[in-house]
Amino acid sequence: MRKPEISVIVPVYNCTKFLPEMIDGTLLQEFEDFELLLIDDGSTDDSLAICRQYALRDDRIRIIHQINGGVSRARNRGIDEALGEYIVFVDADDRIGSRYLLDLINASLTLGIESRSTLILSDYQPFSEKGLEERTFPDPFNIDFTSRKGLTAELFRELIFKFRIFPPYCKLYRRDLIEKNRIRFREGMKSAEDFEFNIRYLTMVDRVKYINSVQYDYRLGYKKYVPSNHGVLGDSEIKSAHIMANGITELAKRMEILEEVSPEIDLWAANKHYFNRIRMLFRKNSQVSVRERKNLYKALIQDPIYYSAAKRGAAQLPESTTRMIAMKADNFYVWLAFFIAHNSEVEKN
Repeated sequence: MRKPEISVIVPVYNCTKFLPEMIDGTLLQEFEDFELLLIDDGSTDDSLAICRQYALRDDRIRIIHQINGGVSRARNRGIDEALGEYIVFVDADDRIGSRYLLDLINASLTLGIESRSTLILSDYQPFSEKGLEERTFPDPFNIDFTSRKGLTAELFRELIFKFRIFPPYCKLYRRDLIEKNRIRFREGMKSAEDFEFNIRYLTMVDRVKYINSVQYDYRLGYKKYVPSNHGVLGDSEIKSAHIMANGITELAKRMEILEEVSPEIDLWAANKHYFNRIRMLFRKNSQVSVRERKNLYKALIQDPIYYSAAKRGAAQLPESTTRMIAMKADNFYVWLAFFIAHNSEVEKN
């Protein structure tokens, strides 16, 4: 079987509306030495039929059908089946420009042998039916963990708070590094499984190279996040919060800037995660018992890095009832009483 330079892995599940546009964009790539792995994850609409129609037209397409198991299992199946030296991910409802693969591979080739230990990043443009969402793009940059160059708070913010390191798309991975270190997406997670994958991959490379190529359009509003526990906080959301807090902290340590960016990490943990998870935990009209919610709360606060960051972040917030509870009376039954008394969600800070 032909071994291409790049394996493009696309999880496909019930995406008939957008799938043709994504496949068309892939087949029109200026860099042509690739295989397109369409991983049908048990679609119940015409997605599989669309994949088969395209496969008849282009022998670079391979279709793998599996029982529905979620996006992580589909991506993992793609990794297992991939033949390319490099791996690139695309989501079925997004769209890519003709230079998406070319810009990524060119960035790798200019590095020579150093490409074996470098993660290549490009960038993405969010869009919706209303048009393009505002997003700023930095100049190209390099981070070198061996020479200690580029280890700055500014570049840490670009990777983390501008969400450039989170998604699996807009990255060129070496398949041999993934296989050698047995890196896979954690199955069963509803969020942060891609961030965990990238953080694990980062520990295996010496450099990060960002190119200001914007050849990936990310579709907003289509991918719907649904809490895993009858609409209330569940194990997946708890694990994702812990994964992100630990991963971000470890990256800051590796970049030797933890002390400088700790206040920002703490605020992020408190605002984006701790209070967000609390709101989910006490969502009204759920089927989750008080006892189960208490156990979920205990699980949420058991990770010391996550919980201490959230507490420090709460201390930085403006005065409010939720800040007072988080700082002085952080207890499951206090939170429960607060929600019962106010019949409302935690104020958004």
